[in-house]
Amino acid sequence: MSFIPPPNDSIIAEFDGIATLAEVARGGFKVVYQATVGPNTEMFKLVCLPVIGRTDEERQTYRNESLGRIRREIQLLGKCQSPELVKLGSIAPQLKVIGGQEYVGYSEEYLAGTNLGKLIRDRGQKPSEQEARRLMLALLKAIQELWGAHRTVHRDIKPENVIKLPDPQRPFVLLDLGIAYGLLETGLTHDGSAPCTPRYLAPEMARPDFRRDLDYRSDLYTTALTVFEYSAQMHPLAKTRDDLIQTISRALHQPPRRFRDERPDFSESFCDLVDQMLKKKPQLRPSDLNALIAEMEAPV
Repeated sequence: MSFIPPPNDSIIAEFDGIATLAEVARGGFKVVYQATVGPNTEMFKLVCLPVIGRTDEERQTYRNESLGRIRREIQLLGKCQSPELVKLGSIAPQLKVIGGQEYVGYSEEYLAGTNLGKLIRDRGQKPSEQEARRLMLALLKAIQELWGAHRTVHRDIKPENVIKLPDPQRPFVLLDLGIAYGLLETGLTHDGSAPCTPRYLAPEMARPDFRRDLDYRSDLYTTALTVFEYSAQMHPLAKTRDDLIQTISRALHQPPRRFRDERPDFSESFCDLVDQMLKKKPQLRPSDLNALIAEMEAPV
């Protein structure tokens, strides 16, 4: 579901410091803009708080959960130090009413790069193994901070949430902690369901009791999906014409393509690692993050 955001002039009038806005992306109840904030360029996020529910109590519950998710994302970003994770910008979160509708707006750093989803769709030159390993390393380091320091699972690692930068010291950055889940948190939705992107769903996330054993290995699965799709320019499971049920069914039951079949020029050890990270059962995926990072940092 998407929504129609208010006019740019109305947004600028409500949020001090913004001089210009140019829409970059839209989805669900969120719009992302490239914004001029003082002398700087930042990414400004505007999140609609929709009125959903049959009763006042249900609507208030949904609103509170939406606000809670936004607060958690911002608090977590503020704590994270890893360069592989996006940083907050200069506009602190603010709740505003525009045209009778509630919104939360805040900013993040501007990253002068391209998300991997666009690069995949553009069908350009496929990355080398060295670049694929750099992508794997960046995502593993982001997972290491989220899990090791904050006991949090990202839950939405996918090509659209990874920016490629022309910076050898910071080649890839992971975005969007909007559905990140802290191990000690209560459920984020009152019906117990897990928010997700179906094409990038770790199989265990489809279980009603997914919270019971949830840990960083779900993020290892989606990291492998992202590395596979970026390297091969095809998803190892999903198909373009699949509906929601088919997509989830493939994640649960269909073996993924073998990575080496799609990139025979890559080393056998790297292909085997990606395949292992795509195992349906978390227990069969690698369990030592430090060892994985050391392997990606080692000379090829």
